[in-house]
Amino acid sequence: MVPVEALLGLVLLMVGFVFFGNGMTLLGKTGAKEIGVLNLAVAVMISIAAWKLHTLGLTAATALILVFALIYFMVGGIFCLGYDAKGLGWYCLFGFVVFLWYAYHFFALAAAVPAIAGVKWFGVFCLAWALLVILAFLALSLGKPIASTVGWLFIVESILTLLIPGMILLTDKWNPLGGVPG
Repeated sequence: MVPVEALLGLVLLMVGFVFFGNGMTLLGKTGAKEIGVLNLAVAVMISIAAWKLHTLGLTAATALILVFALIYFMVGGIFCLGYDAKGLGWYCLFGFVVFLWYAYHFFALAAAVPAIAGVKWFGVFCLAWALLVILAFLALSLGKPIASTVGWLFIVESILTLLIPGMILLTDKWNPLGGVPG
């Protein structure tokens, strides 16, 4: 297994846990404080993973992962301390732009370098995450009554864009980077 893919798989798996937990919280199936702690723990873990990727020269991956980490630090504070989530909604609007740019980046990279064409899937994932964060913006900052839709989207995306890709990366069944050394 190539260490970079393994580290990305771990990040996807951890982020998947948070997506699932946040979705369940939005659906009223779990308490906010306990999922807040999960958000904070995962934010710390993926920040460490991002730093490791940065030391390997993968600064673009580092930045993308840190967008998630900052969201999770904010959600952890909101859930644990009871803060208003309007600011998080505005950050989600910023995240929407970031995810669209990264989708373009991954699609262009896959087209330019056939050996790593598998990164196009990260472009697809970024489009899915862009949809999620723009809906979160609408719900949190503009007060649109779509929390249950956002909750279900969190759960679906936790499985399709995070759990499954993370597990196949971790079990060495997928090598989207074509063996980039770690």
